[in-house]
Amino acid sequence: MNNILIRTGGGRAKGKELGLGHIYRTINLAKELKYNKIYFLLEDFGGAKEILQKNGFNKIETVMNKIKTEQDFKNTKLQIEKWKIDIVIIDRYKISKLYVKKLSKIIKVVIISDLLDLNFKANLIVNGFIGFKNQITKNKLNSKCMIGPNFQILNKEFSKMNKKNIKKWDLLISFGGYDEKNIIEIILKILPDYLNKLKVKIILGPVAKKNSELNKLQKKYSKNLHVKNSTKNMAKEMRNTKYGLCTGGLTTYEFACMKIPTGIISDDNHQIITAKQWQKLGFAKNLGIINKNSESKIRIFVDEVYERKFLTRNRKRMVDGLGSKRVANEILKMKENH
Repeated sequence: MNNILIRTGGGRAKGKELGLGHIYRTINLAKELKYNKIYFLLEDFGGAKEILQKNGFNKIETVMNKIKTEQDFKNTKLQIEKWKIDIVIIDRYKISKLYVKKLSKIIKVVIISDLLDLNFKANLIVNGFIGFKNQITKNKLNSKCMIGPNFQILNKEFSKMNKKNIKKWDLLISFGGYDEKNIIEIILKILPDYLNKLKVKIILGPVAKKNSELNKLQKKYSKNLHVKNSTKNMAKEMRNTKYGLCTGGLTTYEFACMKIPTGIISDDNHQIITAKQWQKLGFAKNLGIINKNSESKIRIFVDEVYERKFLTRNRKRMVDGLGSKRVANEILKMKENH
């Protein structure tokens, strides 16, 4: 049994490009490492600690938001000593390379990074970006890297094969754990024109604010619109839908794992890279960054859903949902090779 410290951050913070992707990804991994002692060192921008606790993780220390690198290192070192930590896993927005370099001198370090960022001096770098070919390789600093969608850290429910079941919903809408750019307001303008002919489910996210207009719409179209604040099993929700609409984060990999044609509306510039890649591979439609043209683009996408015009060109399962298991196994080997 190992003592593992997970350094992460996220939550309901305007303009921080945070959301809850890092939080859910670390939860997915921590559940695969459940026979070890798991501790969290958390930057909580709103609602993150509560989500960790609801998922059964209670050994949580919080740090000051936007903590400076030097203080972050001192704080992490303190927790390593206090909890007798064997391995540190870091998954957060804008990871400091200096912080990683200093930490790697005193303990085994795993980095979970995004997009094209691989050059950290650590024991293991994990990057499940769809733009990478699946491989285990070395970076410029001779650190081991597990890259490509085979290593994307999803909930283990996504590893279960998709049974041929009746799709109850035409469209599932989810903008991650927190709809920072309030895309739901655009959806509210569009949906009334379609709810007599489409069955739509919306999952708002655990830290999303209540929306009275959406509640009114659900009452009016109770047979064709269902709104949920959150779900314990997103894989099950996705199995019951024909199409998806989401932002350009981890949810895109979940829809791809279920082979569901998806519209991607990016709520930050870094998500555009992912959205373009999914469109290039034939899995999704890139609806661009959220702006004044988004309403018309989403409307065109919903039209295509209604007319069944939009189908994925690629029927290959690019994401198999086993990434969490592969990464967890590699992390546990690190202690054995000590």
